[in-house]
Amino acid sequence: MTQTPALQTVAREASLQASRRIDWRFLLPTPDLGRVACIGVTDADLLESLELFSTALKLADSARGEDLDASYDTVVLRNPPREVIEAGSRLLRPGGWLYLEVESSNSSNAPGAPRSIRGCARELRRFGLVDVSTYAHWPDFASCRAIVPLDEVSAVRHGLARGSTNGGWLLTRLAPVLAATRQLGLFVPCASAIGRRPEQGEKTP
Repeated sequence: MTQTPALQTVAREASLQASRRIDWRFLLPTPDLGRVACIGVTDADLLESLELFSTALKLADSARGEDLDASYDTVVLRNPPREVIEAGSRLLRPGGWLYLEVESSNSSNAPGAPRSIRGCARELRRFGLVDVSTYAHWPDFASCRAIVPLDEVSAVRHGLARGSTNGGWLLTRLAPVLAATRQLGLFVPCASAIGRRPEQGEKTP
């Protein structure tokens, strides 16, 4: 059945919106997500986007992902406690990437859970991942206008100014100072971290 121009336009716009929800994939060496595993992800928009842009999507049936094998190209976590970060790290194939999101209003209150995106990044390193970096998503994940490296002051200043809204004026002004003192991750409402499982035989720091 041939779609009308109007339906084609709606389909293109829906696909574009879905792709924007996972613009973070361009932080990886290749935006091709491959086989994706999710633990603790309930965000419907994120799951829909992953379904569209992965070769296969698997949702863990338990909080620890014990029913999944360690062969995934990409693992996605959202507001994860420490044990979920550990489980996600184990699911990656050598060379695979883990991506996690943290919303400050929904961060885990579980005992021992990381309190900030920097805490999550430390856990990724502790569980053996390399090339770990952290980002602010501005103003939020769903309507993101800028993804900014938290450790680069000039990028923070430029990125948050480009994606600023009236409601975020104060944080936008203070962001460079907070970034310079490595405190920005405690205040941004939406942040992410990525890390890579080393290749077999790869020398790591």
